[in-house]
Amino acid sequence: MPILLRHNQKLEISRVEYFGAIRSVDMHDHATFNAENPVWLGFDCISVIHADVDVSGISLGDLDGVFKTHRQLFEPLNLMFMRRSGWVCESPIGQRFLSHWMDKRNADKSPWADVRQFETFDAASEWLLLSPEDAAALKSGDGFADIARFEASAARAFAR
Repeated sequence: MPILLRHNQKLEISRVEYFGAIRSVDMHDHATFNAENPVWLGFDCISVIHADVDVSGISLGDLDGVFKTHRQLFEPLNLMFMRRSGWVCESPIGQRFLSHWMDKRNADKSPWADVRQFETFDAASEWLLLSPEDAAALKSGDGFADIARFEASAARAFAR
């Protein structure tokens, strides 16, 4: 399951997890889902790039294309709120792509999101002003319900 969107209703925080083999189409499908379901954009979000992520199927050029598409999908929504979006990266390979994304994001800030990377879940939890109990839930993923999965390779496998 390359990209998994989960949500904790009690904390009012979403969590996006990146596992296994990620393709640019998975990232595009996730952005399209968010644009078509803007209710999920109203929540703070922590994205986690897990240690087992495989980004060998993505180039920095692909990531640039996803970034451009992401902007085109979200700009027309004219969001009227500020959303906090944090990243925790457990993968040195994934960090290269996250750094590239963050560099582009920081050069072209949007008015609707404060995006930051954190070394640890503890640091992200402090930023979100979570209690120790809620910080533990954020780190473990306990209490987060699955909302949507984005995995083009699985869809292709089922289509055969």
